[in-house]
Parts: sequence; C-alpha cells; structure tokens
Amino acid sequence: MTVQAFVICIAVGAALVALWVNVRFPRLMPWKMSRLLVHLVLSLLCVYVVAPAMGTVMSLGIPAANVAAVFAVAFPVLVYNFLVGTWLIRLAQATAGGFRA
Repeated sequence: MTVQAFVICIAVGAALVALWVNVRFPRLMPWKMSRLLVHLVLSLLCVYVVAPAMGTVMSLGIPAANVAAVFAVAFPVLVYNFLVGTWLIRLAQATAGGFRA
C-alpha cells in the first residue's frame, strides 16, 4: 500500500467514524453558534498540535511508533475535525429553514 492510499484510507475512515458519531449521538451537537465556534477553534488548535504530538509519540521508542502516532494522535483529530464540519453543515441547514434556491 502506498503512502497516498494509506492517507486516503485514514481520512475516509475518520470521516465515516465522524458521520457515525453524528448519527448515533445527535445530542452531542451544540445548537448554539457560539458553542459551535468554540468547537471550531478547538479543532483548528488540534490540527496545529498534531505534528508536535506525533513527534513526541514517535520519540518514545515504542514498537511501531509511526502507526501508534497515526492512530493515537492524527486519527482522533481528523475525526473531531470531520465531526465539527458535519455540525456546521447541520446548523447551516437548520438555520436556513425552508430556503429553496
């Protein structure tokens, strides 16, 4: 498997997990724009911290540190980002009401 295929599989898997969380736990979504913006800022901060956190995990010297860094650090951050994205779409749809173009 190439690196590009692995990254695509991880991203698609994270998106599917985020969609599952969105469908399975609909009450987790913050329906106020202010709270959703806080989640958006937190998700962007998580993206900013991913590279140093993955470097820390890889420097621990554990076996298969690269895989551990991907699944322990990058995957949850991707899931959270996709989840916040789905929340933004749901809130936009709910506030648009019956708007038809």
